[in-house]
Parts: sequence; structure tokens; C-alpha cells
Amino acid sequence: MDLFEWDESFCTGIPHIDEQHQRLISMISDLDKADREGTGGLLISYVLQELMRYVTLHFEEEEQLMMSYDFPGLVSHRQEHDFYVMRLKHVQESYHDGDALSKNTLAFLKDWISCHIKGTDQIYAEFIRTKTGTVKSN
Repeated sequence: MDLFEWDESFCTGIPHIDEQHQRLISMISDLDKADREGTGGLLISYVLQELMRYVTLHFEEEEQLMMSYDFPGLVSHRQEHDFYVMRLKHVQESYHDGDALSKNTLAFLKDWISCHIKGTDQIYAEFIRTKTGTVKSN
């Protein structure tokens, strides 16, 4: 699989959200690297646990931001977040120390976060940038 890392196509133009997205991408990249190098085991278990914790905090912050700007797509965006948390919980609960992560699991994590950031996150980010009169800088 290709190396998964942050690039400007993920940029929302909201600095603290972009920093959080960079961290999420870095964590998924760490999972991929640990799996490919066979250093998995406890490291993968730890990163999955940390990813779950961080995703939960990040989603709460995004949703608060959307509420503060009366973003009309909050309900559907929250449903996407809930779906992702449910899938991530399933991955975490079904993972056993020492196992390799399935390629499907890694592909899901990469695809989902990429599609979410480059898709629905861009929609709320543009809405907020419009309301605040800020310009997205890449």
C-alpha cells in the first residue's frame, strides 16, 4: 500500500482542525507502518486505543464548532461521526494483540478518513469560512 500522509488536499483552512486531522492521519500511518514492519502487537493495540480516544475528542470539537456557526448539515455530519466511531470500536474490540491488521481494515481507515476530510469536512469548513470571511490558504 502507498504511504499514507498529510498533504494540502486535506486542508480545511481551519488551523486547529487541520492540526487534528494531521494527527489522525499520522496515527493511521503509524498503524500501517507497524503492521507492514511486523512490529504490531502491543503497538497496534495502543495506537488503536489512542486513535479511538483522539477521534472521539476531535469529533466532539468539530461538532461544537459546527453548532457555534449554526451549520445546517450538523445532524448528517454527526451521523457520519457516529458510524466511524462504531466501526473503529469494532476494529478495536476484534483486534487481538499480536495479530496483523487486515488489509481491509487499514484500507477502510485510510479511505474513510480521506473521504471524510476531503468531502464532508470541506463542506462545513467552507460554510464557516464564508461566515467568518476567511480564505482557505493551501
